[in-house]
Amino acid sequence: MTINVENIGKTTEGEPYSWESRDALLYALSVGAGASNPGENLAFTTENSRGIDQQVLPTFAVVLGGSGGSMEELGDFKLSQILHGGQTITLHRTLEPAGTVIPVSGMTSVHDKGKHAVIELTTELLDARTREPLATSITTMIIRGEGGFGGDPGLKETWAVPDRPADISVSRRTARDQALLYRLNGDRNPLHSDPQLARMVGFEKPILHGLCTMGFAGVAVLEEVADADPDRFGAISVRLASPVVPGDELTTNIWHTETGAVFQVRVGDTVVLDRGTYTHRSLGADRTVAAGAVTAPPETSREETP
Repeated sequence: MTINVENIGKTTEGEPYSWESRDALLYALSVGAGASNPGENLAFTTENSRGIDQQVLPTFAVVLGGSGGSMEELGDFKLSQILHGGQTITLHRTLEPAGTVIPVSGMTSVHDKGKHAVIELTTELLDARTREPLATSITTMIIRGEGGFGGDPGLKETWAVPDRPADISVSRRTARDQALLYRLNGDRNPLHSDPQLARMVGFEKPILHGLCTMGFAGVAVLEEVADADPDRFGAISVRLASPVVPGDELTTNIWHTETGAVFQVRVGDTVVLDRGTYTHRSLGADRTVAAGAVTAPPETSREETP
C-alpha cells in the first residue's frame, strides 16, 4: 500500500457550501453551548433574543465544506488504517450566521513517523461572493502501518504543559445523547451512534466525535480567554489523544499566554485533548493569523474510522 506523495500541493475546488442561521445554532447546541445554563450563550444559541444579535462559534468552521480530497488522491490504504490525529482552525474573518463558501482542499504534507505515516490535509474556505479567505481548516490523519518509507519526520513537537497550576479550569458534562446531536452537523460515521459497530472496532459503546470534544474546549476557551467575543478568535489547534464517551465530564485546563492560551482537556485523570493552543486574532491590516498543523502525533489516537 502506498501514499500518493506526488499529490502534495495539488488542490481540488469543491462545490459551494451554504449554511443558514439554524445550522450555526445546531452546532452551538451540539458542543454544549447553553447546556449548563440556557440563559447563557444566547448569542450563539438563539437568533431572536431581545437586544442580542446572533453570533457564530468560531469552531463552526470545521463542519463547513468538508476536508481534503478523495481517498484515491491520498493513497490506496484502507479506511480502517486511519486515525484522526489533530485539528487546526484559523479564522481570517468572523463567521456570519448565514453564508456560502467554496472549499479548496488538498494534501499539504506527508511525514514518516517510523511505524505510521501522517498526512496533513488543508481546506481553505473562500467567501463565495469575493473568493477572499474566510477560514482555514487543517486535518492531521495518522495512517497506521504506512511509515518507514524514508520520508521527512516533520518538526519535533515543542508543546508542553506549563510548570504551574492552570489559570482556569472549566468542567462541563457531555450529555448521553451528545454524539446523536453532534452527528446532525454532517458527520454520520456510525462509530458514534451504532453500538454494534462500536464493539466491532473495540469500543464498549459509541464514542463522541473528536471534533465535538474540540468544540466543547473551544467554547470554554472563547469564554474564559476572549470574553466570548468571536471577533477576537484567531486560531485553535488540538491533538486528539483519547476517546470520550457521551456522558463523560470534560475538564478544560487553561493557561494564559501572551498571544492567547494553551490548554488541555481531561476526563478524570485521562488526557483526551492534548497540545491545545489558542491564538487571538492579529490586529494587523489583514486581521489574519497563521496556525501550524499539529505535529508529532502519538502512536495511537482517539478516533478510528471503520
